[in-house]
Amino acid sequence: MEEYYVHAGNILGTQRCFRWHPGAHVGLGKNKYLYALEEGIVHYAKDVYLPHPRNTEAVDLITRLPQGAVLYKSFVHVVPSKPEGTFKLVDFAMLARPSPTPDLR
Repeated sequence: MEEYYVHAGNILGTQRCFRWHPGAHVGLGKNKYLYALEEGIVHYAKDVYLPHPRNTEAVDLITRLPQGAVLYKSFVHVVPSKPEGTFKLVDFAMLARPSPTPDLR
């Protein structure tokens, strides 16, 4: 489904265990299915997995790996077709410092 155009609410994939994780603009259903939150183009990515230090289960797994081994997570992203927020420059004004006023005491 790489590079496919999807509408909001379309199911991107079903799974029994976490093979793919929800990325940007992707939701996670009750049965671990992934669905699009926005309409746009589907992209898959693999990112390095860095567990939270308080997650003892993940830290134990990382410490048992051979030196130099790296864990990855697969993510599904939806890149929106329309920009989320568009910026329009209305006016460009230079901010000038006020000139110091003489002390008239």
